[in-house]
Amino acid sequence: PVPPPYYADHGERGRGLFAKRDIKKGELVHDGTYSDVVFPDALSWRQLVFSLQREMACSLVDWTWTQSTTKEEYENDELKLFSAPNISVLLNGSSGEEVNINPKTGYSSKFYALRDIKKGEELVTDYDVYETDWKAVGL
Repeated sequence: PVPPPYYADHGERGRGLFAKRDIKKGELVHDGTYSDVVFPDALSWRQLVFSLQREMACSLVDWTWTQSTTKEEYENDELKLFSAPNISVLLNGSSGEEVNINPKTGYSSKFYALRDIKKGEELVTDYDVYETDWKAVGL
C-alpha cells in the first residue's frame, strides 16, 4: 500500500496532521474504510469504553461519531457508531475555507483533497460532515 501523504505534528491548534508533500485537488488523502471500527450496537461500544483505563476511555469517546455506511442507510437516517483508532483522530476540524479535506458523501470514510494542498499545510476537515445523533444509536 501507498503510505499516507501526511504526518503528525504540533501546530497552531495543537496536534494535527500535515501534508508531507503537495497534494492535488481530488486526491485520496485518508481511507478509513479498513481501519475505522464500526460497532454492532451501543452495548458493544459501552463494554469497550468501560474496559479501558480512564484516560484512554475519554479519548475513545472523543474519537467516536455516528455515520451511515451506505447510501440507503444515509437516505433512511440509519446510523452506526464509528471510532477511528488510527492517526486520523489527529485531524482538526473547522468550517468554511479552512476545510481542505472531506469525504465526498456522509456515508464514506474516504477523505479527499478539496483543493490543492501545499507541503507542510495542516489537513483540516469539517466534523459536521457526519450527523452526530447519539440517541439514534442507543446512547
